[in-house]
Amino acid sequence: MKLRSLLGLAASILILLTGCKEPDGTSGGTSGAALYAYDSTTSAIYVWTDISALYSSTAATVAPTKQITSSVFSSKIASLAWGGVCLDSLHGYLYLVSDTGSIVRVGNIRSQTGSVASYDVVSFSLSDTGRLTTSTFGQVALDAQNDRLYITENGSSSTQIWVVNNASSQAQSTSVTLQTLQMAGDTGGTGVAAASGSVYAFMLNGDTVGNIVTYTGPRLRKGTSSAFTDASTLIGSATLLGKYGALALDTGNGYLFVARHNTDAAATTAPIQVFTTGMFGQSYNLAPTYTLGSATAQADLRVLAHAGSKDWLAGLSGQGTTAYGKIHLWKAPVGGTAAKVILVSPTTSVLKGIAIDGNAS
Repeated sequence: MKLRSLLGLAASILILLTGCKEPDGTSGGTSGAALYAYDSTTSAIYVWTDISALYSSTAATVAPTKQITSSVFSSKIASLAWGGVCLDSLHGYLYLVSDTGSIVRVGNIRSQTGSVASYDVVSFSLSDTGRLTTSTFGQVALDAQNDRLYITENGSSSTQIWVVNNASSQAQSTSVTLQTLQMAGDTGGTGVAAASGSVYAFMLNGDTVGNIVTYTGPRLRKGTSSAFTDASTLIGSATLLGKYGALALDTGNGYLFVARHNTDAAATTAPIQVFTTGMFGQSYNLAPTYTLGSATAQADLRVLAHAGSKDWLAGLSGQGTTAYGKIHLWKAPVGGTAAKVILVSPTTSVLKGIAIDGNAS
């Protein structure tokens, strides 16, 4: 009797598991994802509540499903950092980061529309103490499991990543004390991604890595909230890394996407390199597992975002300090699928940051 009960329980669990499985992607499918972008022209958050519908659209330009506004956006985010948008899918927060170190957190982001109530908008900033000389802040990433923000800062001769603990509970007008993640000698840090205690960063240059065989130039580092090590570094000509190196992390499949700005890197091959997170620590000069994108159609990528638990990848273009109102969108990107180019309406839109909500229903 006990055996029959156990068998019945096992069968029920199997049915539940198979019933919840989505058929359209290995990292959680593609249905039920939303897209957020910040428009610097109107100081508004654009929302497309269904990426699948956006991807399938045949319209010449596509307007957002809704817009989210607040006077705080224009006062605190006068100039969004490149890659200065990230989502806390566990708590429903959207973070905006300016290139001068101001941070805005928007609560209940999935239900927001129109003007945000004051109690759902909190602004704080990174302390002036400890900043680099002539610096600009860049990509932001959130480790939702640890409630920790990482923000790149690139100075005239060095680089560092600010670590903001307890991001969801930072109070109004707080000045966040310096806590950084860096490697001596590194410069040109523009990309960061994080999840489950691991942090990934792109640096354009730095000290020599290696002993018998040595390497210099662009590098990817993997570390924790407190340290990077040379042992967990990908560097060398085989990596195909180049200037600007925006990052996006697919937590479902363990892929790290790296955008290379072909125009500034003088490169003529696919602009996105895809590494597995397990490659770090094996060897330095490793080729990407996959490459992605068109060398010409995406020659000017400056921003990448992945849904994490859904199989969508989005990119934004830019040249110098100029951003555009154009979104590159890949559905199930690994395998070489071509991007769908979305031109945003209104055509005056300027997008420098984007995030995908893989947990949207």
